[in-house]
Amino acid sequence: MAKRLIVIASGSTERSALPCLLRHLDVQRVSLVDVRIPARNRRLTPRQANRILRAAWFEMRGRGEPPDKFVVLIDADSQPVDAARAYFGDLANWTRDIEAPVLLAVAKWHLEAWFFADDNGLRTFLGRSVGHVNPSIPDEIQNPKHHLKQLLSEPYTARMAGAIAQRLSPDIIRSRSPSFAQFEQAALNGALANGRTSHRA
Repeated sequence: MAKRLIVIASGSTERSALPCLLRHLDVQRVSLVDVRIPARNRRLTPRQANRILRAAWFEMRGRGEPPDKFVVLIDADSQPVDAARAYFGDLANWTRDIEAPVLLAVAKWHLEAWFFADDNGLRTFLGRSVGHVNPSIPDEIQNPKHHLKQLLSEPYTARMAGAIAQRLSPDIIRSRSPSFAQFEQAALNGALANGRTSHRA
């Protein structure tokens, strides 16, 4: 049976794009059940992540299908990755009663940096050059979401994020983006970010 994975992320673009970027996990016997985000475009904070996580756990356990793992995906924005991760440090203690591993992953800067890693796929979607960025080091692109918006001929929406992600190769993104590789590894069976050990990961 496939392991049931819940990802908690910051917004609607992640909710639309992540199932496409993780579509290959099915062959690894991992099923992305849902991507859950804060209501009403609230910022993802440790307390928000805790509330979302607990609601998902008790809801799904009540149906007899508890998640096997949670991955909380944090946008680092301009912060160092370690600082973004440290900000969510209390989440480990708050979720000790949840009978599933809770892992942290950090996108540097935003998920949109991963789009630029597969520059051929993104260029195909855009129908134009991806601009003056280095796709071989996408995690170093400053404010990739803003850069993407400047390349688009229409407003950037969650639906568009999903359409872009559908065109991209996770293999290429993994080879160029350490933050995506770490997120993917957490989704599969990576080292637990909160120090807990689990036989279910």
